[in-house]
Amino acid sequence: MDKMKLSQEQLKELRYFIYKRGFREPEVMMEILDHFACKVEDKLSAKPGMSLEEAMKEAHNEFGYNGFYSIKASFDVFTRRRYRNIYWTEVKAVLSNIRLMIVLAGLGYVVYATSLWAFINKHTDWLFEENVVGICVWLAMLVVELYKLSQISKDLKKSYHTHAARMVIAFTPYTMWMFLPTSMTDSPKRIMLSSLVIALIVVCFTVHYIASIKLLKEAKKDYEEFKSFHPNENPLA
Repeated sequence: MDKMKLSQEQLKELRYFIYKRGFREPEVMMEILDHFACKVEDKLSAKPGMSLEEAMKEAHNEFGYNGFYSIKASFDVFTRRRYRNIYWTEVKAVLSNIRLMIVLAGLGYVVYATSLWAFINKHTDWLFEENVVGICVWLAMLVVELYKLSQISKDLKKSYHTHAARMVIAFTPYTMWMFLPTSMTDSPKRIMLSSLVIALIVVCFTVHYIASIKLLKEAKKDYEEFKSFHPNENPLA
């Protein structure tokens, strides 16, 4: 006996079944639908007299206690692992680019020298009385991060792929901000070490920014590929 194929109306019922269980992202719904539809088709093929509603309930029960969450969890793990691999591949590409590394080394030296100058000459900001170069670096990193987010279109911000990519890169700048040494000190060793750390953070942040832009472009490509197969924004249609 040939395996039964679900009609478009029946697939719509499956999508609504998935939607009612809290899975609203189109990409996640379609991933679940692929697995769910196969099980429902198996049920209906084995028992031709079974109603679609009964087949959906039995198929859903076969996913176990966690139901569709196990599929979403696997999809999340796969997507984030792939995006982490893309991110680190881009980081390695930057680090292996000799010309770019020379530019970054020059940038690091300039930041180190100006930070050292600010520490030695007690140049602080007017509000917190911290190293003015360190505060400027902190503000520059913040502006760059906000600019990067502003370049993501409204549609892409709602995309599962963009959200997954942002989760991969979200904590890196916050970690750098946390360890940015801006407190003034009179110790020569601490002045040199703090200046060096500020310079290294600027270089690392620049590498991170380049890699994260490439990653967000890859996520956009994944979203556009998904849209080419599922052009309707409404997953229930």
